Amino acid sequence: MTTIISALKAYLLTYPELTDGASLNVDFVGPDMKGYNIAPLPGEKVLESYIDGGSMRAYPFSFQSVESTADELARMEANGFYEDFSAWLEAQTLAETLPVLTGGKTATAVEASGWGYLYQQEASSNGMYQIQCRLVYEQDKL
Repeated sequence: MTTIISALKAYLLTYPELTDGASLNVDFVGPDMKGYNIAPLPGEKVLESYIDGGSMRAYPFSFQSVESTADELARMEANGFYEDFSAWLEAQTLAETLPVLTGGKTATAVEASGWGYLYQQEASSNGMYQIQCRLVYEQDKL
């Protein structure tokens, strides 16, 4: 059985604007991070319980990257990347192109819950940007 996080990682790797050759990690952060990171977040797990024992659930996560903050243009490009990423998630959900889940789980949406933003400024000219998102899925009766 595939885990939610591994299905989510495989799905996010299909985003065409990821930097060529950059890695996509899980729970790896730091100033030396190269590429992108998925970090699971705390949050409500069961959104709605169904009478048949199934449920609508959410898997909140943030999508992160370390970007240059050296000048205005670099910061605007980083913000633009996250704006485009949010639009891509919305388009993918509308097209029903979603992560493939197993174990009685069916993805119904992947959505950004806000805008991308500078999350942490390093002492160098780099900063960590992130956007908070969630995978919404239906879970069959356990």
